[in-house]
Amino acid sequence: MKPGNHLLWLILAGIGLQSCMTSTTLQVLQPAEMRIPEHITTIATIDRSKPSSGFINVIEGLFTGEAIGQDKRGRLYALDGLTHSLTRTPRFQVKSTDIELEGTRTANFMAEPIAWSEIESICQRYDADAVLAIEQYDSDAIVTTRTFQDKYSDKEGEKQSRTIHEAIATLDVTIGWRLYDPANKVIEDEFSVYLDETYAAEGDREKQARANLPDPVSRSFNLSYNAGQRYGMRIAPVWITVPRSFFPRGKGIYQDRMKQAARYVKGGNWEEAIGIWTELVDIADPKTAGRAAHNLAIASERIGKLEAAVEWAEKAWFDFGIKSSRNYLGVLRNRIEDDRRVRSQLPTSTIP
Repeated sequence: MKPGNHLLWLILAGIGLQSCMTSTTLQVLQPAEMRIPEHITTIATIDRSKPSSGFINVIEGLFTGEAIGQDKRGRLYALDGLTHSLTRTPRFQVKSTDIELEGTRTANFMAEPIAWSEIESICQRYDADAVLAIEQYDSDAIVTTRTFQDKYSDKEGEKQSRTIHEAIATLDVTIGWRLYDPANKVIEDEFSVYLDETYAAEGDREKQARANLPDPVSRSFNLSYNAGQRYGMRIAPVWITVPRSFFPRGKGIYQDRMKQAARYVKGGNWEEAIGIWTELVDIADPKTAGRAAHNLAIASERIGKLEAAVEWAEKAWFDFGIKSSRNYLGVLRNRIEDDRRVRSQLPTSTIP
């Protein structure tokens, strides 16, 4: 077989394998990037990134095209993103406040930390164990344009050229956070999140190209929201949705049973599906038995029995040669390590 044909065969085989499977989703706890002390269970959020003098930021806005009040709204979006992220964790309770404190004159760096007496006062007022503050916020939304020649053939087949205008939006947001622990008088975390995005639109005229761009200000708010979510996932394990693939069909006389199990899964009745797959592992042909074993690995992971999931995936791969199970074993081993990290990051009373 020629090398090119061999590559084509591998691609087609991969597509064929995927077509034999269908997708489902599982909810898993993703570990945080760091561990926060157990005595911190309730966090009050504040905005401490208001410029101490608006003059510099107004001048900056004239050059970058920022709308009046854009950064203030962006900070609110960032706090909303953080709060939404932390609603998906059993680790913390979040109390949003309307506290807005002045930071530095520019957004290039964070101010000196807030005095502990003020942190303690905020915690007492909101019955919180810690204060999480935006200490730095800056967003830029810059639109530039360029022209280029587009060559094409007209209806008569004649070569033609036309000028295309392209508008390019470059967005970025930088948000600095501090997590204050008044009990130990320690800043548990000081971290900056940076996100950027570039996108373009075309038009016959420059004005049209700019008009065809999605609103850069709204997109910058989305970046701020995502940056808030990103920081929430740094300090707390959060529930996320992950995809998994299972086999809805078998071979030969057991096809109907596998299809029936797939219908149970679609209807949310995993118990009945598990019963069918457990039966088929012992009586079906090797291909169907292997697929049933793979599906039992998925079902085991779904209910948090990760070691059992590994055993079923190993059986599917080692006993029946199901290649998807070989790849899935790597996923499961990562899940086991993530689960170990999650358990080390959660107080015992909150471990699911």
